[in-house]
Amino acid sequence: MADLHSMDSVLDEIFASYMRVKSLHMGKYDRDFRTPRHLISLARDLGVLPPSERTIRVTGSKGKGTTSRLIASYLHKTLPGEKVGLLVSPEEFTHLDRIQIDGEPIPEETFIAIYNGLRPHLHTLLKAAGEHGYLSPSGVFMLIALMWFRRESVDHYVLETGRGAKFDEVGQIGSAISVVTSIFLEHAANLGPSLTDIAADKLSISNSSGLLVCPTELQSRFSAFIHADVADLESMRENAALPFWLASNDQLARTAACAYLTRHDRHRPISEIEVKSPSFLWANAYGCKVLLEAIISASSADERLYTGQFKGKNAHALVSLPDDKDRDHLLKLWQQYGLRCAEVALSGTRGYLHYTKTKASSDFLAEIAFDASDVMHKVIKEYITTHKPEVLYLAGTQTYVRLVKQALHQ
Repeated sequence: MADLHSMDSVLDEIFASYMRVKSLHMGKYDRDFRTPRHLISLARDLGVLPPSERTIRVTGSKGKGTTSRLIASYLHKTLPGEKVGLLVSPEEFTHLDRIQIDGEPIPEETFIAIYNGLRPHLHTLLKAAGEHGYLSPSGVFMLIALMWFRRESVDHYVLETGRGAKFDEVGQIGSAISVVTSIFLEHAANLGPSLTDIAADKLSISNSSGLLVCPTELQSRFSAFIHADVADLESMRENAALPFWLASNDQLARTAACAYLTRHDRHRPISEIEVKSPSFLWANAYGCKVLLEAIISASSADERLYTGQFKGKNAHALVSLPDDKDRDHLLKLWQQYGLRCAEVALSGTRGYLHYTKTKASSDFLAEIAFDASDVMHKVIKEYITTHKPEVLYLAGTQTYVRLVKQALHQ
């Protein structure tokens, strides 16, 4: 089997089996077809599964990537000289930044080399999976991360699950601490159909955890699904410029980091870090105040933030929400706060990029390739120049947020 030599060829192969059968699994729940045990068994055979006592896992409906990054930052700052491995999904800018050690992404040549070494094993698994089987791209990323972490003698592991936990590869790994950031009616078509179904899936992570960290309201509402001791939360540090969900993520991250250190008899105050998220950003563009936020469900909207930033202002929104997100409720909510909304559809060859509702809307503005940052830059510039808003809210999926960030940096 000849090695692959470019990042694009590696990514195409990682996503190929999923894309081949994606349409066959539309309308099914993860529990009906996902089989995470195959990649977990391979990780075990290769000797790269992390020790549970050195592992923190994070899941949730919103904020799991932010919380994972914050935990890794707290551990890195508090434990100088010790290596902290981080796996998140999706990426902030490139697929390489899904996998980090001490804040530095895996080098491209290392990623490609590890994948080439795994290819014979992955092809064997794929062949055994049959005509309608596939290997989860997020599971393959996890395997590459664990291979790298083991080679680099990582001391502490912070691992984010995919959209769920019960049928997700990271969800099968034991951990000293697990965090559930929130439970909303997101990914209902994959984990639902009900909120209870989603809660059961995500909170299943407690089955293989020494301690669970989660918001107080989840403890009382979904106690039947919690099968681990629950940590007392550190105090929340609120900031009017940040949404409530980000302050909550920081609270959960500090609680997880403190509990982890305590379990390892490292009784020291955790170091202070900058509280930031790849899902939230203030910026300025062409004389306009710009707010960028990843949001796909009205249940996670921070109306306090909307009141302070949009109410009574010439505020506009340039949004991108595919058909499987909570588009209708979010648009209605934003319009209630006086936002004038225009919609963008993304196109591409990987992932879920179906925008039937958006394209049928009278507010449909443009269709842009998911990686065409130059086109996105032009659309933002023209929109601000034409409409002259005081505030422009750019909101939607993580894929859209990444595209907008790249556009704003041009």
